[in-house]
Amino acid sequence: MNKIESIQELVLSLKPVQKEMMSKFIKSEKRSNVFHCSRRLGKTYLLCVLSVIYALKKNNSQIRYASVSQKATRKMVHPIFKELFSKIPLKYRGKWNGQEGAYIFKNGSQIHIAGVNGGHSDDLRGTATDLAVVDEASFVDELSYLVDSVLMPQLLTVQGSRLIMASSSPISPAHDFTEYIQKTKISGQYHSYTIHDGGYSKELIEEFCEESGGEESTAWQREYLNKIIVDSDYSIVPEASKLNFGITKSEHYKYFHKYVAMDIGIKDLTFIIFGYYDFLRAKLCIEREFIINGPQMTTPLIADNVAKIESELWGDWEVNKRISDNNNLLLLQDLGYIHDCHFLPTSKDSLEAMVNEMRIWVKDDRIEISEDCPMLMESLKYGFWNESRSSWGYSKTLGHFDAIAAIMYLIRNVDVFTNPIPVRVGPNEILIEYENESYSALESILR
Repeated sequence: MNKIESIQELVLSLKPVQKEMMSKFIKSEKRSNVFHCSRRLGKTYLLCVLSVIYALKKNNSQIRYASVSQKATRKMVHPIFKELFSKIPLKYRGKWNGQEGAYIFKNGSQIHIAGVNGGHSDDLRGTATDLAVVDEASFVDELSYLVDSVLMPQLLTVQGSRLIMASSSPISPAHDFTEYIQKTKISGQYHSYTIHDGGYSKELIEEFCEESGGEESTAWQREYLNKIIVDSDYSIVPEASKLNFGITKSEHYKYFHKYVAMDIGIKDLTFIIFGYYDFLRAKLCIEREFIINGPQMTTPLIADNVAKIESELWGDWEVNKRISDNNNLLLLQDLGYIHDCHFLPTSKDSLEAMVNEMRIWVKDDRIEISEDCPMLMESLKYGFWNESRSSWGYSKTLGHFDAIAAIMYLIRNVDVFTNPIPVRVGPNEILIEYENESYSALESILR
């Protein structure tokens, strides 16, 4: 193993693509930069080298290194630092301090490392930071909170401080990393490196492609070509990719059963949808959405807006049913008894079972969505499971995909059997309401 005697030699030991990435970062006049990287470019190795360089070039410097999880730090980050320290002279090496969660150098510099998922972003809080690193940013659960609320404030008072965010593409376009990509493309802080920039032979690249499922596979396009697409393995409703805005209103619209469905959010979004079931076409049609940020939610605000939207859509027509999740029965009780806005708590099966039922409706083209429901459409198309598929992921814009929960509850409670359209009889068109199963008997009597 070749020994490295200086920072210059450490940089020279990098692969060409890593050198280019480091040069772009160092020469950038922007405080923060986003590096969109293919797999197998040595991104994490570069970030570790950059952290060591910052630690050595200035006494008492502070570096914050955010990895996805503690498991990721153990399996990926720490082994690389161990390899680096084995190459450089003892006087330049950092020593791990478990209590501080940092590598501490003889010049007083510290590299603090934390796995930030699972509510651990605040583990990297501090007063001042010279370099902030976010590794595998597209897999960080609350990326915007980590960057905007935890790391960036630490950079503002340190001259020459920098932030580097690096990752392959997220499994869903709804992830915060996509928003940072879009913003930094405009401002010139975005840098993209695909597998073709990695210095690999054509034959080896073809092997990578074959390993990932071929040129048309989601894995190849996302992981190696930096495309922003939904991974069907993690998509909550993969069938929603073909959904388009548009409701075909029937002349019998006023007779169809009207519904309101709500997913209550305390920390997350409270999402409410308004729609009806078109009995003739067997389609659930969503006409409007209403969103409240969790901390801003109050029962008067919910009641007032539900009443307002119901009136705008349906006037004096009766609302067949209002449905909500059963996570806050006290709130539902207050809505009903204090504000005369009654919601029925829905029963629940396993999350997988409810999602599967919803997916069948989408696949069978039984859902139509108005242009007045952009959050619902975005959530259905881009909602994703977390890495372990134990719960849904998180997006700065779409929350925990609360809109999907709302329509999921509605599907479980819509009445698909009762025909709400009345029969007209006699010269005065007297209306007699009937249910579908009684139609034949009634028809024979009227004859």
